[in-house]
Amino acid sequence: MTALDKIIENFTQKIKDSGSIDIEDIPNIDLYMDQVTTFMDQALGKHKRFEEDKILTKTMINNYTKAKIFPAPIKKKYSQTHIMLLIMIYHLKSVLSIRDIGLLFQPVLSVKSLEEQDKLIQKIYSGFSRLQLLTQQNMQAPTVGLRETEAPIREIIEEYQDEKIEKILLVLLLTIRANAEKQLAEMVLDSYF
Repeated sequence: MTALDKIIENFTQKIKDSGSIDIEDIPNIDLYMDQVTTFMDQALGKHKRFEEDKILTKTMINNYTKAKIFPAPIKKKYSQTHIMLLIMIYHLKSVLSIRDIGLLFQPVLSVKSLEEQDKLIQKIYSGFSRLQLLTQQNMQAPTVGLRETEAPIREIIEEYQDEKIEKILLVLLLTIRANAEKQLAEMVLDSYF
């Protein structure tokens, strides 16, 4: 193993260890804004580049609501579904524009029934977290592709048998991969430059 391979292995291990947030780990009670930002800081803290970085602020969440990429809270409280969306938005925002994130979630957020909307978001989030874990577990040196994970990825994306969900999951997969590569580049930069 070359010195470069050792460096890359060290950093990819850190990314592999960052994991994903299971639906069961998201509070199943409605939370106020301060509770949401506290939960997000704790749950996604491993993804911070610098300790002082903010995961999500009240202003960010309010801006997502104004941009219509995030549903308004109900009586100033955020549900488990809101938090799932925020987790996905957090991972998407470093790769996609707010406008693109809005386009991605528009088919889901335009569903009139809140119950149906919640079910769709839960399905998408479940696929997202599984794709995230699979990508992290199979991260390798940038010169090695992810071909060996192609079949399991296809299974996750196609299991819902819903073209709308499949397209959303494909975009989420690509941003997961882009984020992992971006984090790896940042770790190398922060350590050696």
